[in-house]
Amino acid sequence: MSSSTRNGVSLEQLRAFLAVAKHEHVTRAADELGLTQPAVSHQLKALERALGLAVFERVGRGVRLTTDGRALVASASAALAALRSLEEAAAARKGMLVGDLAVAASNTIGVYRVPAWSAGFLEDHPGVGLRVRTVNTHDAVALLREAEVDCALVEGPGTRQGLSELVVETDELVVVAAAGHPLAGHARVGPADLAAHRYLAREPGSGTEALAAGLLAPAYRAGPVLELGQVDAVRAAALAGLGYAVLPRAAINDDLAAGRLCRLATGRPALPRALTALRRPSSHSPSLDAFWAHLAGVARAARPRPVPR
Repeated sequence: MSSSTRNGVSLEQLRAFLAVAKHEHVTRAADELGLTQPAVSHQLKALERALGLAVFERVGRGVRLTTDGRALVASASAALAALRSLEEAAAARKGMLVGDLAVAASNTIGVYRVPAWSAGFLEDHPGVGLRVRTVNTHDAVALLREAEVDCALVEGPGTRQGLSELVVETDELVVVAAAGHPLAGHARVGPADLAAHRYLAREPGSGTEALAAGLLAPAYRAGPVLELGQVDAVRAAALAGLGYAVLPRAAINDDLAAGRLCRLATGRPALPRALTALRRPSSHSPSLDAFWAHLAGVARAARPRPVPR
């Protein structure tokens, strides 16, 4: 589809610009777009001529955004998102729901909840392609604000001003260790006990890590720390007896039931947290609206039902 704005910026140029910005490499961007490297380079040069700005600079064998280029990423993403909305709206008028839906999911939700949450939606709307990027909570919100994705699914606290929120489910964080770990034999585990053992941490920006400090209080990172980037890596390290961890119950229910992990008696209750969907209020497309409505249905089904009196 070839279309231009009054300033001569084409959609092909915007697609090339965003692909190169993501990969910081022209050849890898060309592979993603199904184009040749010279074709992508041509689109970038044409974009710079149309804008009168240099948007990339060469760095070794790759490229990186200039200051002007970084300032244009969000607008370019929004322009392509608006085009997708237009195409989907036209398809919806013909009785079809089609298009691509880009979702950023924090690690726990991406691994343990997205498959269950999306199964019914994809079955009802086979013409919609769902692309899920698994990142930490901080990055998921940033991708949404930059219009890189249509929806973010996150856990934990964070700045969400200006975004629409929908609590889909609740989970809880618990302090655990392997059944054979020395801490597992304590009737009560205090801060000094925890500080004497290795804490298995997530990276900064993780929704789990943001809440772990409150759950562990003075013991938080008071002793040796092994920092791991994924919830499954933390779980595997805990199962291997490398230390204790704060983990979401959604990730370890089977391990707790089988006795592979045990909850430590810290004297503090499990910490509940909301698993939340976010979207930009101004962003609407038939596929996003349908996905949001589907998540609202998942939320209603997950709520405890009142006990009859």
